[in-house]
Amino acid sequence: MSALTRFAAVAAVYSAMVIFVPAPTTQAKSNTKKDDKPAVVKVVVQAGDTLSSIAEAHSTTYARLYDANSQIANPDLIDVGDEIRVPTADEQLEDRFSSYAATVATTATTYTTRSYSSAPVNSSSYYVGNGMWCTDYVHSKRPDVAVYGNAGYNWLSSAQAAGKSTGSTPQAGAVAVTNGHVAYVESVNTDGSYVVSEMGWNYQAGNYNKRTVQPGAFGGFIY
Repeated sequence: MSALTRFAAVAAVYSAMVIFVPAPTTQAKSNTKKDDKPAVVKVVVQAGDTLSSIAEAHSTTYARLYDANSQIANPDLIDVGDEIRVPTADEQLEDRFSSYAATVATTATTYTTRSYSSAPVNSSSYYVGNGMWCTDYVHSKRPDVAVYGNAGYNWLSSAQAAGKSTGSTPQAGAVAVTNGHVAYVESVNTDGSYVVSEMGWNYQAGNYNKRTVQPGAFGGFIY
């Protein structure tokens, strides 16, 4: 074989090698973030809000809201401007509410259950007109005070608009108002404490209770 022929053969082999060398590949970048977490949902309390109404609006329960927010000492006492974190549906939470409910139950002076012929429209209905909840109960004690929707401080402004007197001093026969609850003042003691009766005690429809509370337990009164 001549030198020219050998050169041509080597060149052909080299060309074939170049042709069949695979091109380098570039790995595609994924748009999926492995560490993505659900966005934290926080609600700023507005006038008239209760833990129950916030829970219902976000498809959860007031107990889970209470469990998720350690800054809340009393689920009936949330203030305008408070920030409430809404837990995710699958979030594991410490059961704070059961301990709170047990403590409240043991501090009551009386705790009885009365039977009613009617049942609430649904488990979250607090003013269904059948006497099962706190709002209906105080209306039965004070028929001149209308049921102003869900229990809360909005009752004070609604009562004022209806021509009722309101104030911060407990009086026998007054409607005691706090965030998420109303009760009837039975009597006032000389030390400033007062006795209230109430329905829907311990968040159970039809549960009647009478207890002595200290000054400041309720934020306002309808006379």
